[in-house]
Amino acid sequence: MAEQGKAAKKKRIKKSLPKHVVVFQDEQGAVLKTGFVIHGQAAVPPKPPVFKEREEHYQILFDGWDQDYSEVRSNLVIKPLWRREPKKYLVMYFHENGAMLGMESVAYGSPALKTVRPEKDSDGEYDYPFIGWNCDLSAIKGDTRAKAVFGKVRRVFTVRFYHEDGSLLKEEQVHYDEEAHPPANVIKPRDETYHYEFAGWSYPTDHIRSSLNIHAVFKYIYNEYTISFYSEETLSRKEKLHYGDSIQYPVLNRKGYDLSWDKYLSTVTEDQEIRAIWTFSNPAGKIVSTAEGDFRIINPSIHQGTVCCLRYYRPGEKKVKLPPEIRLGDYYYKITEIDACALKNCARMETLILPDSIKKIRDKGLAGCRRLRRVVFGKEIKSLGKYIFADDVRLKNLVFTGKNLRYVDKRVLDQAPGRISVEGTNKLSPITQHF
Repeated sequence: MAEQGKAAKKKRIKKSLPKHVVVFQDEQGAVLKTGFVIHGQAAVPPKPPVFKEREEHYQILFDGWDQDYSEVRSNLVIKPLWRREPKKYLVMYFHENGAMLGMESVAYGSPALKTVRPEKDSDGEYDYPFIGWNCDLSAIKGDTRAKAVFGKVRRVFTVRFYHEDGSLLKEEQVHYDEEAHPPANVIKPRDETYHYEFAGWSYPTDHIRSSLNIHAVFKYIYNEYTISFYSEETLSRKEKLHYGDSIQYPVLNRKGYDLSWDKYLSTVTEDQEIRAIWTFSNPAGKIVSTAEGDFRIINPSIHQGTVCCLRYYRPGEKKVKLPPEIRLGDYYYKITEIDACALKNCARMETLILPDSIKKIRDKGLAGCRRLRRVVFGKEIKSLGKYIFADDVRLKNLVFTGKNLRYVDKRVLDQAPGRISVEGTNKLSPITQHF
């Protein structure tokens, strides 16, 4: 009941409110709609009108009403508002070859956005840069067909010339199919192994048709050195060799001398003078072994060389005849002395005949010859040391053929057997009384 009361009250209030006339007109004043609107309520507008006059490049569009009608509080005449907008036209973009590249809609009088960026491939000789369109697109005034326009530019290439070591020698710009100009006098310093001859460039320098990095090319030539061999001041051999070649030393001979060199080099690294060093083959004190025995050099003279017999080998002979000289290398040397136990290895020796060249028998020179019975001394014997017959247990007879004996050690017969006969001493000097 309460709700019915409220509704009835509102109805009475509504009937008591005033009403207002609201008229909607077009741009020429013609009435579009008329109605009564209760005070404070909203009017209902008609369908938006269409502007009756037309322009070639512009359109007039409804832009609302000139008064607020959402809460009407008086009589109203409401007219439309209009806005003037330029028409939009189609701009189509085409390649030079006729292919469509794209399109866009542009308002009258406005510039085209030119969102398309056409390209034309380069050929061997020319580049074709895009330079614009065949029509003005700064203020569009209708549907427009724009065709790309390309320039024609002869291609230019960058050519760089490098040394073999990677350093840049020259850079230049060269037109298509023209010739590049390489730097002159390109050199590479020699080193100890090679010297270098410029052989050209890594790529032809005429008819350039692309950007290039061109490198210098060198011919590697082994350095040539002179190797000279000298014997004293005489040039023995001279030859030209390349760096790193093996050095072959010449074979030189000099009678009685051993060859060495002042330097020994395996390979060539520079010019060299190599000199022979001659050393006498048998210097004083050197011990030389032969098939007959061992000998020590006393006098290294080439023509009057002498040796001391250290060991003499005749193990199977009963009668041993010591030779007056022995060949050592290229020369013969007289045997003038006998060292301790020099004939001990003549194990079966019973008779020993010494040559006239023997002048001295050192201490124990003939010792250890346990089968020795008889010794014959040469004519030039001059000196006998001590104990020269030690352990010669069968020694019976000594024969002196010369008259030059000058020194006999008092102990010459010590450690020798008791009875030894001596021949020829009655003609010798009194020093032989020791026998």
